[in-house]
Amino acid sequence: MRYSANLNIIIKAIEKASIHISRDFVELENLQSNPASCAKFASSCYNRIKQILIDDFTKFRPDFNISFSDGQKIINQENSEYSLLIHVIDGIENLLRASGDFTVSVALIHKNGAKNETISLAISKVIGGELFYSEKGFGAYLNNRRIRVSKRNKSSDLLVACDDIRHLKNLEEITSKEPPKTQISGQISDDKMPENKMPRNLGCKTLDIAYFSCSRFDQLIHNKSDLYEPFLLLVRESGGRIIDDGYKIIVSNS
Repeated sequence: MRYSANLNIIIKAIEKASIHISRDFVELENLQSNPASCAKFASSCYNRIKQILIDDFTKFRPDFNISFSDGQKIINQENSEYSLLIHVIDGIENLLRASGDFTVSVALIHKNGAKNETISLAISKVIGGELFYSEKGFGAYLNNRRIRVSKRNKSSDLLVACDDIRHLKNLEEITSKEPPKTQISGQISDDKMPENKMPRNLGCKTLDIAYFSCSRFDQLIHNKSDLYEPFLLLVRESGGRIIDDGYKIIVSNS
């Protein structure tokens, strides 16, 4: 896929930041026995990456406003049509504990009157070197490979990501009411969901979205949030179905 100029700037900024995160991640692996040092080092990493992104976007797109998931906003132009939503490190707790399930994520949002729409985004899983990206109307990609949502539809095959245990009661609403079957000692048991089919929680919502879009998850149930809704463009462009249930979002492959 050929990038637009805006997506190219987003990807280059993320790649520049990722170099520093990879170095810091190795250091955090060696600090795990000292929680105070881990927290201090992770905070330092967060601030360093944030400044790199600010410098790049301010240099190459000085007329874009910037919003961060931590609440900070940089207003470069009061009436700008374009803004960037940035998760500097989504899944900071995972980084703190030297787990690779975190991302650097950026979405470009266009304001058209009262309506906001995402026109491009990139989600980088730094540890593993996976870059998910999408532009409106041009599909979803992982490292230059086109991705689509899973075609699995048997309840026993579905793998669900859920960010709130209160949503678990909704699993029957989006899957077959027939309980999945477990193989036990050569016989089939109907009574319990297999342990490996229980809902996942990676602690990183943008990674949940990315994994759903490339068929690693089959369903998502997330609390509704303006901080993550722009990244659902990746779901739409990969063929996913999104149900807005008021206070939660249900993402399905059919």
